[in-house]
Amino acid sequence: MKKVLLSLLGLVSVLVLGIIVYWFSGWLPLPTKVPQQSEVYQQDFQQASEQAMAELMLAQQQQQLPALTAAVAWRGKLIWVGAAGYADLASQTAATVQSQFRIGSTSKAVTATSLARAVAAGSVDLDSPISRYMPDLPNPAWKDFTLRQLMSHTAGMPGYGENTDRLGAIRTLLKQRNFSDVEQALTLFDESALLFSPGTGFHYSSFDVNLASAVLQNAVKQPFLQYLSQSVSQPLQLGSLSADYPEQFFPNRANFYLTHDGYAKAHWPVNLSQKWASGGLIASSADLARLGSAWFDPDFIPTAIQQEFWTAQKLSNGDVNEQFYALGWRHFSQDYLFCDKTTPLSQTVSFVHHGGVSDSAQSWLVLYPELQLVVAMNTNTVKEKYCDFAGQAARITRPFLQQIAPDWLVPKL
Repeated sequence: MKKVLLSLLGLVSVLVLGIIVYWFSGWLPLPTKVPQQSEVYQQDFQQASEQAMAELMLAQQQQQLPALTAAVAWRGKLIWVGAAGYADLASQTAATVQSQFRIGSTSKAVTATSLARAVAAGSVDLDSPISRYMPDLPNPAWKDFTLRQLMSHTAGMPGYGENTDRLGAIRTLLKQRNFSDVEQALTLFDESALLFSPGTGFHYSSFDVNLASAVLQNAVKQPFLQYLSQSVSQPLQLGSLSADYPEQFFPNRANFYLTHDGYAKAHWPVNLSQKWASGGLIASSADLARLGSAWFDPDFIPTAIQQEFWTAQKLSNGDVNEQFYALGWRHFSQDYLFCDKTTPLSQTVSFVHHGGVSDSAQSWLVLYPELQLVVAMNTNTVKEKYCDFAGQAARITRPFLQQIAPDWLVPKL
């Protein structure tokens, strides 16, 4: 017993020493002058694009981001894409409009897109028990869940902090194990207790969407990532959208950084195969904007299904859930752009959105249905306050609103 305790103490000491060495080494200064790229796809928006690029550059510098990219699409077509900063600081590799970033929980909106395609094809029903498609569920308590409940976080699944599957909770935290299939990753939480009876409450959890992806692949009889490619990436020509395979070389994938007081250091290696569907994808801002725009195309997603996926879901008592969460998207209305309460719009507007935070990366995708306007933004670090990142999208969006919907920007009397 004494030898075991000494071995554990030695292991802990090595880990602590490793953390200390990691934290105090490898820091690089963030440059004050950085490369930039701006691509204008509709010349009528040349001036707005120039203003947006200036705002992008300002945001990248003020927020001390290694790289920042953004894309704007309107009525199904890209207007502008911009990039500022470095995809890799050590080699001084510039970020470009093709740069791929971890998109974190924005992956949930991507998964919702593939699920909507499956619903449109008649391959799956949102309100059938998931045991219809996946009879051999690893946890019998899941058998009466529906995809609607899973995609709206009302099934009762725990989050990372509530996971009582102890070994799975540790592996989820470390993010070092490789899973070759989404069903394998269910072992991380399949022994965890539920938080509430399905449909009676709301609890945001990536485990919901991980399970939904396993159900989806059983329903379509095709591996989830393969179906995602066939149903979304290929028809929309989203060349940057991929699982973030740690062992695979992606020439356009950015490196990811911790930042502090004007310095940055590379994030330690992680394996995100435990959560492809809920937080393990990579993409460029341009392709996220294209994906968002595809939701306005009834040939890609029928209007009735679009509305179903964008409707905030109700609990069994009739109340709308606390986050106005729909199916893989949040959808609510307000009279200001996200994180920009100090500059009110002239009217209350609706927007459908999903943000993402991953290991030293942040993502933001927002759709304005009334205008068919889509804005996407990505960076390769994490700000402590999400609005310090996502709030920059308001500055980038305003020049285009000035041209598309100037009445939105008229101050209220």
